[in-house]
Amino acid sequence: MGPHKPVVAYCRVSTLEQKRRGNGIEIQIRDVTLFAERQGLFVLRFYKDEGASGVAEKRKGLQRLLRDCRAGRVERIIIPSLDRLSRDVRLAENLFHKFEQFGVEILIADMPTYNGKDRKDVLIRQIREAIAEENRKDIIERLWKGRQERVRRGFAPGGNIAYGYRRNGDGIEVNPEEADAVRSIFDLACSKLSRQTVAAALNEKGFLRRNGKAWTRRQVSAVLEKRALYHEGRLRYGKIIGQNEKLIILDELR
Repeated sequence: MGPHKPVVAYCRVSTLEQKRRGNGIEIQIRDVTLFAERQGLFVLRFYKDEGASGVAEKRKGLQRLLRDCRAGRVERIIIPSLDRLSRDVRLAENLFHKFEQFGVEILIADMPTYNGKDRKDVLIRQIREAIAEENRKDIIERLWKGRQERVRRGFAPGGNIAYGYRRNGDGIEVNPEEADAVRSIFDLACSKLSRQTVAAALNEKGFLRRNGKAWTRRQVSAVLEKRALYHEGRLRYGKIIGQNEKLIILDELR
């Protein structure tokens, strides 16, 4: 095998996996490296996607890998497991078809004897792809139900924290500095000022957004749209509504 067609690897972790397990990419790199050593191979390059969904097609690392395969710069790809390539059967099969068209061989670290030219191995691969897709759906359903229950109990569902609050253990609490900006936004808005003018006034007062940037009309609108949360402590996730008076920032209706 010439040096112009190296063995490479592809690794991926989703945002949820990053939060739950830390940097899973490092674990995958270790597994791929050990597999390659047992096969007498050297991995020249790792293509990585961090915080990328297994059902997304437009992943930067994956797209770079496909471009290099199309250009004939790759002969073999090692993946740690099938679900790292995709958790969607259709997408996974499309990718395997593309790699085959490019003349690229796929090696799978947790299927060390896999042979893409063996019909039984391909069938096993497809079954495992279907299992990976079903596992993803189970995870999403459990997450969805868990967030619904959190909202019913008066807790934030998770994900991004609304402006005006900060994390406190497993929940959130009022952030005094951001709460002052929230009150100013509603006070200014009650004066019939445009949202662009409200943003300019906030910036003049020295208020900054959470990322340290200046306020914009769009960000002011995002705060104003959460009136029920700031005034009543009302939380919503889909059709589920909960309430937590400790989250009230606006003491009186503005």
